[in-house]
Amino acid sequence: MSRWIVTAIAFLGLLLPGAFAQQKGKEHTLKGKVTEVGKDALTVNHGNIEGFMGAMTMPYKVDKVDILSKVKVGDQIEATVYENDYTLYNVKVAPPAPEKAKK
Repeated sequence: MSRWIVTAIAFLGLLLPGAFAQQKGKEHTLKGKVTEVGKDALTVNHGNIEGFMGAMTMPYKVDKVDILSKVKVGDQIEATVYENDYTLYNVKVAPPAPEKAKK
């Protein structure tokens, strides 16, 4: 009997963490302008993300904190965001738009 209990506990120990882990939802592309660079997040003013959320400004955690030293206020970024996970993944800074030549 005790052998069965030990086996059952071990099996549950393998299953339970996965049952409570938050699953990433559908993938979306976020495009927006950085309005603040925090110590562990970027605040981004982004457009509508079709099928996920409307246009807004909000802070997002980032998957790689080293991006926080590369991004500055005013940068246009593109990143991947998942439903059920408000973290920015694969953040890329868009190159600045070329200035129009004066006539």
